[in-house]
Amino acid sequence: MAVCLLALGCAVFSGCAKKTAANQEAFSNAAPEIKQIWDKAVADDKANDYVAAVTGYRSLMAQRASLSAEQLAAVNAAALAINQRLYAAANRGDAAAKAASLKLVGMQNPH
Repeated sequence: MAVCLLALGCAVFSGCAKKTAANQEAFSNAAPEIKQIWDKAVADDKANDYVAAVTGYRSLMAQRASLSAEQLAAVNAAALAINQRLYAAANRGDAAAKAASLKLVGMQNPH
């Protein structure tokens, strides 16, 4: 249930977009601190470090006023893609994905 809520919430929050090579280009001229967060989130994403990647993308979304429309679209696409992979992996029984999902839900609802 928590996995479903996380995936649904992230899909609604992130919107629909397709991850492409253009996403990486969107950050080529970004401010150094923004580019650093993006690069780390993408590396974490590629390593299937779900918690670190989602946290990085959330950090960028929190700075949306500092992002161009193209950068925001890239973050949204990347966040949606990793959440879809996380959801699918958890549904296949991947213990690490289930644990990451529960941790992310806990981070959203610290009560």
